[in-house]
Amino acid sequence: MTLLTLLISSLLADVDGGTAAPDPAAPAPTMQLEISGVKNAKGHVLVAVYRASDRFSEGGQTAFRKERVAASAGTVTVEVKDLPIGTYALALVHDENDNLKIDTGLFGIPTEGFCFSKNAMGMFGPPTFKDAAVSHAVGNGVQKVVLRY
Repeated sequence: MTLLTLLISSLLADVDGGTAAPDPAAPAPTMQLEISGVKNAKGHVLVAVYRASDRFSEGGQTAFRKERVAASAGTVTVEVKDLPIGTYALALVHDENDNLKIDTGLFGIPTEGFCFSKNAMGMFGPPTFKDAAVSHAVGNGVQKVVLRY
């Protein structure tokens, strides 16, 4: 299994859990995501939000926050509510068949749509946290990504 497959698989596991309690002293705005290039309305689009300490590019198995929304052909919007201000990397997948596994083909290459924040891509696996890192703060606007199939 490739590191890319491990990373994407980690966001499919336990999609309804993994939410950490935000720091009550810090404001926690909503991160808005615009995911374009969704091939069809099958299944769900899954989003995993990683902090640097979550070992994002090393196939980290525990995302800081996970979201799941119904797929819609074209563009899907997702809101990650009450996300503490900070720097994050995102991994996204279009789980078309809702099997909670990233389907892969030859050489472990995903056959379902996927992408990372800043549309970052690694050479032979996921990008580094630094390459995919986005800053999240009040008024940051919408994070835009495009799924790759």
